[in-house]
Amino acid sequence: MLSILLSGFGLGNLQVGKLKVATCQFPVSGDVHKNATFIKDFIKEAAAQKADIVHFSEASLTGYPPVDITSFDNYNWDALNAETKEIMILAKQYNIWVVLGSAHYIDVNVKPTNCLYIISNKGEIVDRYDKSMLTDGDLKFYTPGNHTSTININGFECGFLICYDSCFPEMYNIYRHKGVKIVFHSFYNARHPGRTILDDIIPAEIRVRASDNLMWVIANNSSGDYSSWASCIARPDGSIETLERGVPGILYREFPDDKIMKDFPSWTHNNKPMKLPAQEVYHNGTPSKHPRALNTKSLPFK
Repeated sequence: MLSILLSGFGLGNLQVGKLKVATCQFPVSGDVHKNATFIKDFIKEAAAQKADIVHFSEASLTGYPPVDITSFDNYNWDALNAETKEIMILAKQYNIWVVLGSAHYIDVNVKPTNCLYIISNKGEIVDRYDKSMLTDGDLKFYTPGNHTSTININGFECGFLICYDSCFPEMYNIYRHKGVKIVFHSFYNARHPGRTILDDIIPAEIRVRASDNLMWVIANNSSGDYSSWASCIARPDGSIETLERGVPGILYREFPDDKIMKDFPSWTHNNKPMKLPAQEVYHNGTPSKHPRALNTKSLPFK
């Protein structure tokens, strides 16, 4: 039987507190300082709108190889560290959580991870999610992660994913089994010469992952030209709200969201979760066991 949920789509009755989310898009580039300026300005703007957490796209601070930067060979890790510290200071100053797309240095002989730093409103890195499902292109530049990241913010259980992870239903299934209701999913689908299959498949995956797992999916993207799709928020019923493609901006959502759609009767499905296979592998490639890979609370550079 299809289940009709009209109170926060499964969030309102079980959660405490309120959570206002801000998800951002801007034209990510290979200039860490230019990227940082966008990020800092959006942190201030989101804080002015009383957001509790501000969310940035994949590689939002570093840029994405090979389109924004050639590689991480001779990369200016000191500059990345410095800008990250300034962003951490802003998070504390404005009392706002920050989900920051970046890269994490491991060792001179080991590729960095493609990561999200979860920075608390106290200005501390409380966890780091490393992109687990890497494309063949990613594997030329990055080392895969092998862990999930969950944080409870204001009573809402949140999970974190990056880009290609959306193509694998198991990445959402494991978070569902961990009780996650809001997934912050950072993408980089931009700087293309024109339309690709990503224009269609990624928004479809976002909606399906949300509706199949009864989750909210906060999904952003770089707005660099050509951007395959605009940053969006998918509800557990599969409906979606988006920004304008190719234009820098912020999309907000407040939880619990008890708004009932007036244009159509809203319903959710799939109250029967998929089983969690004991032998499932949640990564492509070979994760690193280096101490810097295992320490998920460290700065980008040693």
